[in-house]
This record gives sequence, C-alpha cells and structure tokens, in this order.
Amino acid sequence: MRKLFTSLMVALAAVAVHATDYNVPIVVTVNDATSEQTGVISIVENAEQAGTYDLTLKNFVLQSENGPMGVGNVALTKIQSYQDSNATLLLANDKVTITNGDDPSVPFWMAGMLPPVNVELRGKIEGDRLYCHLDIDLRETLQQMIEVRIGSGYQMPNPSFESWHVSTGDYSEPNAWHSFESATGELAPLAGHHINQSDDAHSGNASARIFATSIFGIVANGTMTTGRMNAGSMTATDKVNCAYLDMSKTDVDGNGDPFYVPLYSRPDAISVWVKFKQGTANSDHPYATISAVITDGTYYQDPEDKEYTNVVAKAQNNQIATTNGVWKQIVIPFVYTGNAVDPKAVLITISTNADAGKGSANDEVLVDDISFIYNAEVTGLKIKGQSVTGFSANKDTYEMELNEAFTADDIEVVFAGEKTAHVVKTIETVGNDRLCTVTVINADMSTKAVYTIKVTGNSTAIGNVNINANVNANANYYTLDGRQVKVLEPGNVYIRHQADGTTTKIRR
Repeated sequence: MRKLFTSLMVALAAVAVHATDYNVPIVVTVNDATSEQTGVISIVENAEQAGTYDLTLKNFVLQSENGPMGVGNVALTKIQSYQDSNATLLLANDKVTITNGDDPSVPFWMAGMLPPVNVELRGKIEGDRLYCHLDIDLRETLQQMIEVRIGSGYQMPNPSFESWHVSTGDYSEPNAWHSFESATGELAPLAGHHINQSDDAHSGNASARIFATSIFGIVANGTMTTGRMNAGSMTATDKVNCAYLDMSKTDVDGNGDPFYVPLYSRPDAISVWVKFKQGTANSDHPYATISAVITDGTYYQDPEDKEYTNVVAKAQNNQIATTNGVWKQIVIPFVYTGNAVDPKAVLITISTNADAGKGSANDEVLVDDISFIYNAEVTGLKIKGQSVTGFSANKDTYEMELNEAFTADDIEVVFAGEKTAHVVKTIETVGNDRLCTVTVINADMSTKAVYTIKVTGNSTAIGNVNINANVNANANYYTLDGRQVKVLEPGNVYIRHQADGTTTKIRR
C-alpha cells in the first residue's frame, strides 16, 4: 500500500511540473561579430531535485555568410536557483552534449560532430520575463567562443546596426531605430533623407550614418532615435520638431517593430562608438549630441516641451567634437531623477548638431556598437559587521576568524555606488570551518565575480536543535550549508534567522 501511495505521489508531482516556453530575441556574438535571431527557450522545474530547473535552447543556429549553420539543442539540467529581490537567478556551469534540432528548414545539424562542450549560464526570471547569457565553448572543435544573449529589456536590440529594414520608398532604417524617413507631422514629406547604412564600421560589417541636409537654405540636422521623429514646423527650434515615444501607440515600422525600445532596468551608463565630422567647420556650433532618457513608457519627447514626471533617468553628451576620422567611444553616465516610476522604455536620440538647425549641410555622424553599462564593482565584504581584511576586487580568496554564529543574511557586500547587481551567498561547513561563497552578477547578467571566504573559529555552533519550534513567517530559514529556503521539509534541520539577529537550529 505504501509503495502504491508513493508511486501515486510521484506521478502527481510529474503532472504538476510543466514547461514554460519563452519566444525571445537572441543576440549571438562570435569573434566580435553579432547576429540576431528569435528562438524558443524552454524552462521547467526539475522533478527530481527541488529548487532546480532544466533549460533548453531549441534549434540553435549560427548565422554565416553562407546561410544558417545548425548547431542543435543546448540543454542544461538541475540548474540551481537563488532568490534575489524579485528575481529568480539561474546559475550553471556544466558539460553539455548538444543534440540535433528538429527545425525542418535547417538541412544539417552539427550536434553529432561535437564532443560534450562546456556551457556557462547566468540568467534570471523576473515576473514573466526571461533574460540570460549562455557562453558556449566550442574552441576545441570550431575555435570559437559563442556568446548568446537571450531576452530583451536590458540591452539594445541590433546594437551593431547590422540589420536594416525598408522604411519608405527605397530608403531604409536600422532595426529598432528611426529617422525622418518614418516621421510623423505635417512636414514629414519635406523632412528629407537623413540616414543610411555605412560599411565603415567599428565592428562587424555596418554602422549607421546620420547626415544633415539643407532644405530651402535651412540646415536640417541629421537625427536618429529609438522612438519616432515628428516634423511639424519650418522653425528648427520649434519643439514640435522632436523625437518621441509612447508605448500606448500601436504603430509599427517597416520591420513590424513599435516605435519604442523596452528597457526594464537601471543601467549606470550608456556606451556608443562614433565618428563625427563637420562638412564645414562651425566654431559657434561645433558639437554633435547624444541623449538617452529612461521613462515609464508614457508619452515623452526630446526636446521637452514641458516638465515631465515620468522620467527615471537621463544621460546626455552635447559636446561631441570632431573625431578626426577615427572611431571614438563615448560613455555617458545616467543621472537618476528620484521620480517614483518604474523603467519601461528608453528614448535615445543622436543628432549631427547639439543646436537645432545649426552646423552645416554636410555634417555626419557614424554610430556603432551601442550598449548599456551595468556596474558591479565590489569595494568590500563584511560578516556580522566585521570587514574582510585586505579586500580587493581582483582578489577572490580570503580567510578571517569569527567566534560567533552567522548565516548567509549576515554576509554584506559593499558596492561602489548604488546596488544594481545581483548577489548569491552560500555557506558550506568544512570540518570546523565555514566556507562562504559570494557570487556577484551585474544586472544584465553579462559579467560575474566570485569571492570565497574561509571563516575559522567557533562560528558553527548555533546551539541545540529545537525540535518543537514553530515556523515564524517573519524569519528567514536556511539549510545547514547556508542556502535560503522558502519551504521547510519534514525531518530536516534548518537555521532560523530572526529579524532581531538571533539564530536558532530547528528540526521540522
């Protein structure tokens, strides 16, 4: 009877586990060249080990000059999950056997030719959004390290301007970007042509070339935006001439994309590579300009026509001088407003002159490799308020003595500036010592740092096990290796860490 009951429970558990498929954009970087595609990522809770997940990247292909090269299905199992604020973090580093895909449009899969390869995953689930990085090490077979960015809302789509779409007539615009070719406004038909694709690239094969023109003797600055341009006045300084976004609009561009770019994060800075030259030097108006404004997705325009309270942060550089024919990286920090709104979209605007209608008709800016920067600079570590001596961001192992009990909650990571990074803290008991591992991942999952602290001293004793202890909803609970848990399973021993700092061992 007991065996039958156990079998029934296992069957019910298997039924309860269901996969979530995410149809998401994928950016693949190989040897500094990027390509974009869409793909399906399947995630399911592992039925055998609680708190872990299985992830599969289905029908993964590499884009090449000769067409798509089928790689196959990349699957990771029993991925350990961790909770950090509203995010469920997924971290793994494992050998993976890639299997053949089932997409009938791909004539050949390389999976059968590949030995097991090392795959590192750094990912997170926030609400209904998935965002992660996969590093696939194919250096032994293809001499390539493949970096796969999965999901949206943290970095720009089409960051290297390799993909373009037809906007109007014979004119084209880069995917996710727009100029006067797709402008609204009464004077849109007169706004002219201000953007094209250039083969002068900082990386890859293309960049965006923005150029000024002259209309009836009036200089019309070349401008490119992630929103939409509006041309409504012959007076260049009239603020009806602007770039704007509004996530409530349903209009789409020639690629079927909306006239806005979602951004659900709080980057520290924006980076972009530019080449700028003035056709005719103008000492009174010598500068190009870049502006990035993070908003809550409701209507916003640049330049502003009023005071907006829906702005999360701004980054602007309106003094970009000629670069004398060489590519130059521009990094602009974001300044946060303190407005109580959540980030949902970003309006980036790049123009050939910082002043409307100024400069010359032959000014041009080449733009390439645009990205958001998420800092995760650690300046110190503390346990129970005691600093880890000799900390340096470039040093990963430490030792300290501590003669009192502690849990993962007692480990403090000190950051330079505001904390936007994710932190995972685990504790392993090794003999009489405790081995603390602190993993820091920046907000867009692109970088990771791991610090290990060996703690000696009488720090493992937490007192006797309290068998009859009740579960306290205001306390945090940990396994004996320091991993925080939400569900206490009968028969196991846990560490209860209460709000006042007291710690108790309990058995469920």
